[in-house]
Amino acid sequence: MLFTGRCANVAQGPEGGPKDSIPPVLLTTIPEYLATNQKPKRIKVVFNEYVQIKDASKNVTVSPPSLRRPKVHTRGKGIQVSFEDTLRSNTTYTIDFGEAISDLNEGIPFSAFRYVFSTGPVIDSMMLTGKVFDVFTREPLPKVVVCLYENYSDTAIYKTLPDVIARTDSWGYFTLQNVKPVAYHMVAFDDKNNNYRYDTGAEMLAFEDSLVIPDKVVDYEKVLEIIEATDTVKLLARNYQWELCAFNENVGKQFLKEYTLTGARKLTLAFNQRHADVISFQVNGVDSSDFVKERNRFNDTLIYWITAPVVPDTMQAEITYMRTDSLDMLSPFSTKLKFQKPKKEEEEETKSKDKDKKEGEGEKKETLTPSITYAAENIMENGVTFGLNTLPTTVEPTLIQLRYIDDVNKQQKEETFTWVTDSIKLRQFRLHAKWKLSSQYELLLLPGAFTDVYGLTNDSISKKITTDDPDKYSSIRVNMTGIDSAQQVIVQLLDEKKTRVLRETIVTENKKLPFDYLKAGTYTLRLIDDRDKNGIWDPGDYKEKKQFEPVEFYALPEGGEKITLLENTEINQDIDVKQVFARDRRKEIPALDEKQYAHDDHEDGHEHDHEHDHEDGHDHNHDHGRDHIHELKPE
Repeated sequence: MLFTGRCANVAQGPEGGPKDSIPPVLLTTIPEYLATNQKPKRIKVVFNEYVQIKDASKNVTVSPPSLRRPKVHTRGKGIQVSFEDTLRSNTTYTIDFGEAISDLNEGIPFSAFRYVFSTGPVIDSMMLTGKVFDVFTREPLPKVVVCLYENYSDTAIYKTLPDVIARTDSWGYFTLQNVKPVAYHMVAFDDKNNNYRYDTGAEMLAFEDSLVIPDKVVDYEKVLEIIEATDTVKLLARNYQWELCAFNENVGKQFLKEYTLTGARKLTLAFNQRHADVISFQVNGVDSSDFVKERNRFNDTLIYWITAPVVPDTMQAEITYMRTDSLDMLSPFSTKLKFQKPKKEEEEETKSKDKDKKEGEGEKKETLTPSITYAAENIMENGVTFGLNTLPTTVEPTLIQLRYIDDVNKQQKEETFTWVTDSIKLRQFRLHAKWKLSSQYELLLLPGAFTDVYGLTNDSISKKITTDDPDKYSSIRVNMTGIDSAQQVIVQLLDEKKTRVLRETIVTENKKLPFDYLKAGTYTLRLIDDRDKNGIWDPGDYKEKKQFEPVEFYALPEGGEKITLLENTEINQDIDVKQVFARDRRKEIPALDEKQYAHDDHEDGHEHDHEHDHEDGHDHNHDHGRDHIHELKPE
């Protein structure tokens, strides 16, 4: 098959040469491309040479899909697709081979190709284009299934096959081609088990709130255009209509997944979902005033510390919490729990005591050893962190000393500091001081500074602290504007790859944010519209038709998201929050130098004759673009 117009003149490559570098040439399809009133058992795509197809089950997409997958395999110098199910009546079918076809010997890829035919008298002629992004990184998602449903039921994406499907390419780009001019519900998900149904919580999901109606006619010159996989400029210059952002739902049934007793006083409850709602929790023989409750950031793990002087080895408890019932609704549920030390833990304690007795040491004195950590690059902001494995019952900052070491005068000077307890992490504390750069300090913990629920205290602990040379560091100063009076925004400084959150702060008003003491490197800034003001990003919920909390990256005025920071420099950025969340990547598509590409198309000396396209008298836009395609007989 030859593509005319701007689709390129495809001809068989020259013979000879040390290595074949010419991709396969498509000669014909059976039935013919865009044929109507066809219900074939199989279709054939014939090339000028032997080809191979890579991972057909994942890379070849037949739309609409069927319960029994068509079989795709090579046959002679071509590809054969055999249908296992009866084809739907009066339906336009597309078979998207994606980037799966290449020549057999050298693996030279054949450009993405989508075959079309209809079981009825009409070829549906509308199309939709778009891109799918990861909502939290805003990076394009490849190999995601994009689905259209004429069934608007809330359960359609779980229980029925879509009416139209497409798969995103390596750039997150998709084309839903040859569809009806009707209203569809549009959904995308990373179909991990390849069943064309969304599996709740196990797959990333994106969905449009409102119905979409295709309003563009298929442009065959564009959809058949050959774009080499290495032509990044042209691939990025493709316009598209829709942006879909995929996320992982925090959904599923809520229930108590696990409960354990660690030591004698730590009861841990682990739930299946975030935001566990515990109505009551009571241990027999222990007063409720003798409990201290600790939770993690997402409130799906709760720890109850028992502060009573006497604790039984085995504890009976009763809990009432909101659990998912048989109707998938949260309702109060009560159950009894039995907490008992794991046998392995009891055996280890017994062995330890026996060993001490045999060695004649008697009872070995245990002590409490807090962890003391800091990072030189952000000690000014974060200070020094103290962490404990057990719950402290008393903390005496007066038994903690911070001394500045003056190497010049060979003296030590005691420094004042402030002491902060973490509101969520009850076993974590921070020490802040007016640190001097390029200096040394000594931190001393005197005996009894910490006492935990087991009655253990710390011995004397000393730690050296060194602050860095300020000339090694740089700063990013951010001037935040455009924040509404009732708005809360989480601002995160990330690394270049968007995988690590280096700094995070919450702002509720227009202000200047200093990100100081940064190493030279490349950074990005992510903003989260924290609508429920819980200090964390919350994903969407499809059943409730609730979208995710908006996430966006700050784009520099000159373009791009990466902020390059040199050593010992300061960069100022003005960020209008309203503009950041109104960002539209479709307006950032780079312009293509058509003159340069026109020159590249004809640099081989072949000029395209447009008048020849119409010498049969057919208008260029009629007959669904079939005048663009000339069928050749197989060799």
